Amino acid sequence: MARNYQSSARSNRNRKSKPKSGFRWTNTRVYSVAEDQQKQVVEPPPPQRSGGMDKGLIGITFCLIAIGILMVYSASHLLSSRHYDGYSYRYLQIHIIACGIGFVGMFLASYLPYRFYARFANFFLLLAFIGLLLVFVPGLGTSVQGAEGGRFKRWINIGLPINFQPVEFAKIALVMHVANFISRNPERVKSFFNGVLPNILIVGIAFGLVYLQPDFGSAFLLVVTVCIVLFVGGMRIWHVLTLGGTGGVLLGLLIVRDSYKLKRLMDYLAMLKSPDATNYQLTRSLDALESGGLLGLGIDSSLQKISRLPYPHTDFIFAVLGEEFGFIGTVTVTFIFMLFIWRGLHIARHASDLFASLLATGMTTLIGLQAFINIGVATGLLPTKGITLPFISYGGSSIVLSLVSVGILLNISRSSSKNIE
Repeated sequence: MARNYQSSARSNRNRKSKPKSGFRWTNTRVYSVAEDQQKQVVEPPPPQRSGGMDKGLIGITFCLIAIGILMVYSASHLLSSRHYDGYSYRYLQIHIIACGIGFVGMFLASYLPYRFYARFANFFLLLAFIGLLLVFVPGLGTSVQGAEGGRFKRWINIGLPINFQPVEFAKIALVMHVANFISRNPERVKSFFNGVLPNILIVGIAFGLVYLQPDFGSAFLLVVTVCIVLFVGGMRIWHVLTLGGTGGVLLGLLIVRDSYKLKRLMDYLAMLKSPDATNYQLTRSLDALESGGLLGLGIDSSLQKISRLPYPHTDFIFAVLGEEFGFIGTVTVTFIFMLFIWRGLHIARHASDLFASLLATGMTTLIGLQAFINIGVATGLLPTKGITLPFISYGGSSIVLSLVSVGILLNISRSSSKNIE
């Protein structure tokens, strides 16, 4: 009797539980929909597909290269005729070959994932130091006589019309190393001994090797570029002030101990005080810019480039451009470089990760700062330095590696976290 009652009660509970089972299923269904909606909100969106390359940067680069080819011919054909038995196109020919090699490098770099440079940053840095040392090896390093009688050991003979200048590769390698160092542990750069000092020691060794070539302008450019990347990467402001003060003192000591550099600085200061002071290079450059006036004398009409202006196709090509295309031409070229800097920093701002952002910042700084120094020297805003004008001045290694830098920027723009317009 009791057993029948228990079985009857169990069956009644089972019958009563059936509606609850159906209701429970309904609640579970509703809960699962809500959970799916919550997952859609919480889960990050899928990675965005790579967009197109920055067309603005491509157009700016082609404009600068076209201007460079025109100006290298105009500034160098008389010099080429004098040095190569009447052949007027020697420098132009080498420049065009360098542009062709550079465009191939730019194309390859634009499709090579930028993370490749982070993976092999230390290897590239090692190659850069080896290259800086090889210029001092007799028979391999190429020595060139300077205008003031000094000897410059800046190139490696690779058996081609274009000699390789290791400092151009070292600039890019140092930027890659610093960007990779910071991106691996961003908090480390806030520590002076663990983050800032190791990079300063590396760039200090590079500075010494480049300074011994001697190439003070490129050595200065290396240090400033690395410091800018460190600052953008999170270096504390008091570290910046400390490095700036220490660097200023060391820079002053180097200039005081070098009679050649001290004379250049004193001539520049004297030129600022009195327009009648003698400063041959700056005087000829300013004469060329003054002769150009507003609209210029016309293509291939420069007078200062004829045995007056030193290095008319390299260091002072901006002065030749000003004489032949006037104030309008110099402003136009300066504006194009400003557009280049804007596009480069725009790419750095919208980069998909920290390494890409710092790498783009460094590449843009290298080209933009070099252009600023060259234009500043030609216009008398800065003391004379042996810095060429990117994309425009004659120079094989500079053209090739500048275009490779543009290719790296284009690849970063392709992998941007948002479509750069």
